[in-house]
Amino acid sequence: MTETHADEMVEFWLERPHRELANVAAALHRDRRRVEDKTGLNEVVGARTLISNAFVNGVGIEVGAGNRPFPVPSMATVIYGDIRDNETLRNHFADRNITEGGFIDAETFAGTKLNSLDFIISAHVIEHLANPFGSIREGLARLKPGGVYIIAVPDMRFTTDRYRPPTSFDHLMEDLRTGGEPTLLAAYVEHCRYVHPLSQPAFADFELMPAAENGLKNRIDIHVHTWMRETFSEHLDRLSALFGFEKCFESAIRNEALFVLRKNGA
Repeated sequence: MTETHADEMVEFWLERPHRELANVAAALHRDRRRVEDKTGLNEVVGARTLISNAFVNGVGIEVGAGNRPFPVPSMATVIYGDIRDNETLRNHFADRNITEGGFIDAETFAGTKLNSLDFIISAHVIEHLANPFGSIREGLARLKPGGVYIIAVPDMRFTTDRYRPPTSFDHLMEDLRTGGEPTLLAAYVEHCRYVHPLSQPAFADFELMPAAENGLKNRIDIHVHTWMRETFSEHLDRLSALFGFEKCFESAIRNEALFVLRKNGA
């Protein structure tokens, strides 16, 4: 028979002072959030592991792994890289246990040999780039025929980007043509208008442009582009013939959409 504890009875709490009840309620909600966060992380890691086991082998790179590298099978060899040095990454994530690596630009892959890799992993990186389609094109160029490019993107509906307009295919094609610099200021304006007020007082209309210009000047790390799973998937479908790949898998878990692209020619 299950034992009933005193603090499981309504009568127990009816006798407690209001401040004590408030403290208990706050602690319970804090614990619930931590459990939910841990559960969500475990679900994401589980989904990533299944995809990795199915598609990753040989030698490849992961860009922007930070303090949460993508799981890979034991027979795979991963080279890690970022545009930031290791100490900067430790400060950025407030974590000494970052995934150390060398310099790799996730947008250009400059310095990485063409047709040399079995896989590339880019998880929650491409939305930070000025030229996402350029990253896909240049990454594919570094893959061997039949190599895979795994891309994880946040679904804007479940992030602080939820009030921003999704980035259109035409916008991204223009960024591919120009390198993306001409549209960066507009992305910072969107961030200041729609994301900033979720955690801080909203900017007045006359403050928006100076705040965006300051963000761009200091290259504050934001999501330059935003997508839902469906819109990003449609973008990839339209790119596949142009860039020479097959979208061979996609899934969604929590706030994350995962896509596996296989380079043609195997």
